Amino acid sequence: MEFPKALIIDDEEDTCLLLGSILKQKSIRTTVAHSIADAKYALTTEVPDIVFLDNRLKDGLGLDFIPAILHDHPKLKIVLMTAYDTPGDRDKAMQNGAVGFIGKPFTRTIIADALRRVF
Repeated sequence: MEFPKALIIDDEEDTCLLLGSILKQKSIRTTVAHSIADAKYALTTEVPDIVFLDNRLKDGLGLDFIPAILHDHPKLKIVLMTAYDTPGDRDKAMQNGAVGFIGKPFTRTIIADALRRVF
């Protein structure tokens, strides 16, 4: 059996390392992209099972990138992450097709709960 794969899209190295470590403990392989441009390229080389997408990236908003991801990969599960956890952003993320919404900072338990909802 092949292990699930996650793409982490976040411009903060510490967040990528922490989330990657948590996912590795759950036997999930990870790839990291630090911008929307990097993520677009990563999605052309290998399609993951889940994407953890930061909302505020240097080249755009994750909220606005969700529909583009789902247009090309409609079955992909996307969890939006943000340090600016507002009800409006949460609603928009779900309307745009995200399956989860995580405020930062997050804990192992929060990530585990998000994974349970997806897998």
